[in-house]
Amino acid sequence: MCGIAGIVRFDRPATASRDLLAALRARLAHRGPDGHGEAYTAYAALAHTRLAMIDAAAGAQPFASADGRYTLVYNGELANHHALRAALPGPWRTRSDTETVLAAWEAWGEACVPRLDGMFAFALWDARTEVLHAARDRLGVKPLAYTALADGGVAFASEAQALLPALGGARANLEAIVEYLVAPAFSGVARSPFAGVQYLAPGHALRIARAGTTTRRYWRWRASDDPTAAPTAAGLRAAVEDAVAGSRRSDAPLGVFLSGGLDSTAVAALMRRAQPEVHAFTITYPGAAAWRDSVLVLSDDAPHARAAAAALDLRHHEVPFDRATLATELAALARVDDALPAWEQELSQRVLARAAAAHVKGVLVGDAADETHYGYHFLLDPIATAAPRAILARLGSVPVLAAVDPDPVARLDAEYRALAADAGAPPGIAATTQLIVERWLPRLLHNGDIHAMAFGLEARVPFAATALVDLAARIPAARALAGGVEKAALREALRGALPEAIRTRTKSALPKDQASGAVYRELALRVVAEPHPVVRAVVDLAALAPGLASSAPLDERARAALFRVIGLQHWAIAHEVRA
Repeated sequence: MCGIAGIVRFDRPATASRDLLAALRARLAHRGPDGHGEAYTAYAALAHTRLAMIDAAAGAQPFASADGRYTLVYNGELANHHALRAALPGPWRTRSDTETVLAAWEAWGEACVPRLDGMFAFALWDARTEVLHAARDRLGVKPLAYTALADGGVAFASEAQALLPALGGARANLEAIVEYLVAPAFSGVARSPFAGVQYLAPGHALRIARAGTTTRRYWRWRASDDPTAAPTAAGLRAAVEDAVAGSRRSDAPLGVFLSGGLDSTAVAALMRRAQPEVHAFTITYPGAAAWRDSVLVLSDDAPHARAAAAALDLRHHEVPFDRATLATELAALARVDDALPAWEQELSQRVLARAAAAHVKGVLVGDAADETHYGYHFLLDPIATAAPRAILARLGSVPVLAAVDPDPVARLDAEYRALAADAGAPPGIAATTQLIVERWLPRLLHNGDIHAMAFGLEARVPFAATALVDLAARIPAARALAGGVEKAALREALRGALPEAIRTRTKSALPKDQASGAVYRELALRVVAEPHPVVRAVVDLAALAPGLASSAPLDERARAALFRVIGLQHWAIAHEVRA
């Protein structure tokens, strides 16, 4: 897990970009505390910051081929690292999967990308063809952003905020900000809130040449509804076991984020079978046992995580959230999450990552299981799956100025419908799942990456493994939701792998603080009193004000809306964004 950046210009030597490249690399230092490097080819300047998980002594980047034709910068981990090496000729100079990616490209060219199983974003300069090739993993675990430079050329980086020196500062993309305010779970994927910055979409490759910059899709989620193609429980179980085994390969210590739910406990159980000690980290909130309501899923993880840790003999770390630090953490959250903080649970991710980084260098997480195995209970509700706008209504929205967008819900509903239709997913559960995989999941994975890497911690995602995702796509919705139980097929496959009470437990989620409303209201009142120009340009502050004047407790939707308004204010200030 690392940070990558680069600048490609065909009108000047790469060394002319030295100062700008150093500025980009400096903004990614948190992603690679173990070292950094730069390389200057004819027209491509490449930089890397390293978090060394495998072969710390020999895996430094940028990494060049023996003949000097290719120069690679790479961020990620390959689960099929050893299998690929067995299929490639060698000889090998390192044990690092960086060299494996380079060798795969030398052997198969662009056709190697679909063969890479894991999480990755890389950029490779080909000196013979004078083309830079880049690619991002299928589900979007690892990020990659890029921008056209005003004086010619293209710059790219692992984080959008790192590109701001190349843009001469930040300007707001109002269309992206509206999506964030109205449809937070789907935002920050197709559009960056920084004007001029684009994200390379999951499952896509990028090509930068003299003739221009192009992208192509190499993979897309397509669910099957053919019961004859569905995997057996044994086959699904084996794929989960293989996925966790692939994610465990590391020279550095690894732990697990533990909620006491099906996914994280299964990961922990399989880790524990293979190693004598597993550090597990669980967020706790004061008073959580008394919480009763939630728009999506109610979760007080503590008692379930304790039970799981005891049953599996884990080294359990309960990480308490200090509510007195909430205002400070909100500001830090918006500074770190350059796509804008979308979920209150990001506070939990931040606090957990900081605590885990004191003990381990990486963690395995249960992300991607719910999204690919029909894990959300609203999929059982025909009203919720009738149209994307139904999900937006459940989550609540921030009022947007009509002059900016007179009906953002209608516009986004149409856009999300078109996305599902383009993938061939019929309306209902299939279309909703397509949207979840293509927008909700990449946003969730972005959050996991950005908050872990803020503390130099690698978050690994076993449920994103190629074979496991492919099997999940072959499970018909009726089987996955059999008996009105979410993830029914995955639950059956994991029978006997973890305590039965946890295997059958209703879906949980990373907790959020339901007692934070008073702080949100106070901070939002300050925003309304002195809004940043970006906030004033988009948010209908007059419509927001009446709810702030009341002393009544905030419900979850109202609290989430204020969280986003506060996040927008902090983000605009932290990055000095122009409206």
